[in-house]
Amino acid sequence: MDQGFEADFSGAKEFGRLLGVTNPTIDDFKTLALLEASGELFYEELAAGAPNDDVKRLLARNGQEETAHAHRLKRVIKILTGEEFNIPERADNPYCVPSPVKPAVTKESLESLAQAEVEGDKFYERWASAMKNDEVAKLLRQNGKEESRHGERLAEAMRLF
Repeated sequence: MDQGFEADFSGAKEFGRLLGVTNPTIDDFKTLALLEASGELFYEELAAGAPNDDVKRLLARNGQEETAHAHRLKRVIKILTGEEFNIPERADNPYCVPSPVKPAVTKESLESLAQAEVEGDKFYERWASAMKNDEVAKLLRQNGKEESRHGERLAEAMRLF
């Protein structure tokens, strides 16, 4: 799939760019949808290295919700443009690339990730506040609340080590 997006192993460069966006474009929403969809693979890779089944389940749940975020963004794009945007299969998502180095699953790595997830809530709130469409803002805020919930799950996972 070629949607004009450049891939890198983690999407970190593109996500870093999006963090600075205050008035998102449709292309920004599309990029974020692809990045969110790739989050499920990231969490699956984390879960594979989890120290126990309880931590594995929490990580897997976060990953599933990352894909749900992508589908909400798909709805945002439809509302704003009237056009369908399809979330590609993993093989066609330029950001859904297995990590060349499996991520470490430690209390410290989960703490760092938890902080990033909470920041994701603030990120979505900034974008929601820029929207004139109430339904779009509501969808973005729902993604943001789930990002905070991811942080809470990660905190729970740390207690289960």
